[in-house]
Amino acid sequence: MSGAGTTSVEQRVNRYVEEGLGAVTGWFETESAEVIASLLRHQIAAGTRGDVAEIGVHHGKSFLLLANGVRPDERAVALDVFDDQHLNVDQSGKGDRAVFERNVAAWADPDRVVVLQGSSTDVAPDRATDTFGHVRLFSIDGGHTSGITCHDLRLAEACLVDDGVVVLDDIFNPAWLGVLSGLRDYLATSSALRPFAVSANKLYLARPDATAALVAHLREDMADLLGKPEVEFFGALVDVYGMGSPRRRRAVAEAAARQRDDSAQAEQLRSDLQETRGRLAAAQRESEETRRALEEARRALVASRQAAVDAQRRVDAMTGSTSWRVTAPVRAAGGWVKARRKG
Repeated sequence: MSGAGTTSVEQRVNRYVEEGLGAVTGWFETESAEVIASLLRHQIAAGTRGDVAEIGVHHGKSFLLLANGVRPDERAVALDVFDDQHLNVDQSGKGDRAVFERNVAAWADPDRVVVLQGSSTDVAPDRATDTFGHVRLFSIDGGHTSGITCHDLRLAEACLVDDGVVVLDDIFNPAWLGVLSGLRDYLATSSALRPFAVSANKLYLARPDATAALVAHLREDMADLLGKPEVEFFGALVDVYGMGSPRRRRAVAEAAARQRDDSAQAEQLRSDLQETRGRLAAAQRESEETRRALEEARRALVASRQAAVDAQRRVDAMTGSTSWRVTAPVRAAGGWVKARRKG
């Protein structure tokens, strides 16, 4: 494949991780999406050929990442019971085909997607390639019983190319412990795949001859997400991505710093609020004192006006009396005499 074609696949994968994951409903941790995207890019760069497939696609949240990682001559195969919920023996998933197909139209190339409706248990391992083709990345998220999980792992093993990868979902989900039991049963019998990595709720398996290159690639490409290398797991050594990684530690430190900042801001806000309450109380006291002073002034003004009215009434009463009118000539004469004396 040309370099331009490789870049196109990488661009589609990166775009879906950055934009599509948040737009499609379902359960798919971002860290696991980054690991799977890294594996898809590695396969493209290494020239690994084959289709991609997923059992149990729900609304397509994880399947669409795989579908964006195919070349023009490769397919993305989706198998789900969809509306045939009588086949969903453990009531996990409950996918919706109409929603799934709308998401495919929005986020992938529908011409490269093959949608199959049915149960994976109806596919025998010796006919797996007839259903899924020769697969380089196979995601298992179908029935969560131990029997179905073991069966689906055998389907993936039967059609996986030599350096392909199988991704098993819900490996550590306490609600679906049948997945872990099914993995145990698969590994305890004749099995061609071995675990080599773990990320958020995902286990990665490959043929023993292919694991070294895959481990080396992820350690280099996902260095900031590598939490602990070579953890013993069912007789194999797996690298753990996510928990305890430098990225997680930074995220925890940043979250703690934000919490400290938030606490400091909250304390400052409480202090500012207390100060504001004190100022408000002082303003209220001052306002109350002003109100009382105004009330006293108003009462004094009313009393003064009333005194003036009373005085005017007394004057009016006096000047309007008979004695006042009878003695008016005497008062006038007295005023004349005073005037003459002054003259």
